[in-house]
Amino acid sequence: MNVDGTRIAEDAALGPASLGDVRSNALAAALFESVRRKYAAHRTIVRFAIVGGVGYVIYSSLLFLLYDLHVLAFLPEQKQSVDLLLFSYNDSLLLITTLIGTEASIIGVFIGHSLWTFSGLAVTNKPRWRRFAEYQLKALVPTLGILTVVVNGLAVGFGIHHAVAVPIGFAASFMWNWLWDTRLIWRRKRAAQ
Repeated sequence: MNVDGTRIAEDAALGPASLGDVRSNALAAALFESVRRKYAAHRTIVRFAIVGGVGYVIYSSLLFLLYDLHVLAFLPEQKQSVDLLLFSYNDSLLLITTLIGTEASIIGVFIGHSLWTFSGLAVTNKPRWRRFAEYQLKALVPTLGILTVVVNGLAVGFGIHHAVAVPIGFAASFMWNWLWDTRLIWRRKRAAQ
């Protein structure tokens, strides 16, 4: 406060605007801090979902390239039937490309989880090859099983476009993956007793 009152006059002229700025800055800072605390508390599952999203992009991209664009000429044509021991399948190309996309997605997600999702956690000590073998075995059910069956079942069995069937298949296998990955593959070390 100045003796001549100029500072008071300046504050009065800027008062509501500067007070609003201070309030909005404080609100933004509080919101940012709240989001930061929530992220810190749930960092692993957020990273898990992001890496899963990358796996989804890998899978969908390969399906688009190999099935829709048919960039590999040696693969069969769309809607070509194939006999598989006990049954006949209407679209061998869809089956082949979903299996290729699935395996590429499994490898990409394993790398993402190893290098980022679970990298900062104190997990049980295992050789990387063993963790990868466990991950591959675990992936047989949700990724090869659930994802491939859901996508192919919806696309061939119900006539739903594969672009719609893929997110449904990924959602169906997400929870299975989270439970197995956090409880077995990257299980946290137990505290010393």
